[in-house]
Amino acid sequence: MGNSDSKTSSPTCNSRRERKSKSIYSSFSDFSLVNLASNLSGRSFASGATQHSTTSTNRPWSRVSRHRWRQSTLDNPLEASKTAWPVSHVEALFLPEFKIKEKNTFNFELVGTIAKGAFGRVFKVLKVDNDEVYAMKVLSKARIISENAIQQVKDEVRIQSMCGHNPFIVNCPYFWQTRKKLFIVSNFVSGGELLSLCQVYGSLPEQLVAIYVAEIALALDFLHNSGVIYRDLKLENVLLDEEGHTQLIDFGLAKWLPYNKRTSTICGTLQYMAPEILSVENGYSTLWTGGHWVFLPVC
Repeated sequence: MGNSDSKTSSPTCNSRRERKSKSIYSSFSDFSLVNLASNLSGRSFASGATQHSTTSTNRPWSRVSRHRWRQSTLDNPLEASKTAWPVSHVEALFLPEFKIKEKNTFNFELVGTIAKGAFGRVFKVLKVDNDEVYAMKVLSKARIISENAIQQVKDEVRIQSMCGHNPFIVNCPYFWQTRKKLFIVSNFVSGGELLSLCQVYGSLPEQLVAIYVAEIALALDFLHNSGVIYRDLKLENVLLDEEGHTQLIDFGLAKWLPYNKRTSTICGTLQYMAPEILSVENGYSTLWTGGHWVFLPVC
């Protein structure tokens, strides 16, 4: 009888056990994955079930500068798990052609000013690591966007960088962007423009003109075979190197045009504009005739 009484539990013990089990259950419920993740990252993962995040009063992550975002990910790797887009819209418009770099990423030093264009200026710069001179074009993003010339600038650097290995085309080895500017670095051609040569000496010898015409024709033939139309051929866009040979520059109006396609954009300098460009109704295209590309109106 006594042994049976010792095995039975009293009501007081039962109540203590129930309270202990409730406390253990509550402690496990507090130690949930959601709470753990929110404590580690500083942002609640349960905000998807509600309309507003529990940390809406904090500074929006998209407004944090790129430098602070990089530093935060280095100091605290858990910061990289946040849903963040450090690239702003004005920078995403020029991707992927223009990589996002700092202003002096390639270590250039300003030497002087060469010219001023519609979207910015062209500077003569020196690359410190190899002591080579380049021409740096600095363009304003605001002007490019307002003139709806985003694709035009992107095509310019793509064409010039891909076709710049030709000896009669100026190469474009570096181009990048910052928050407000575009930077296009081309090889510096020291001889100046062909227009300046004509203004100084007037009429040129026939043998020299034949060489210049042949070099320009080789450059245009190479571009046409590559599917590129160069629509701004003029004396100002033909440069002379230190040996007197010609090189084409300024591919702002150049365009990729696949075979048997046509375009009707009226562009170029009026004094040098080809007659077929003014054919608005039919447009102009490329035709393959005996190994050479020619431009004729589409009938």
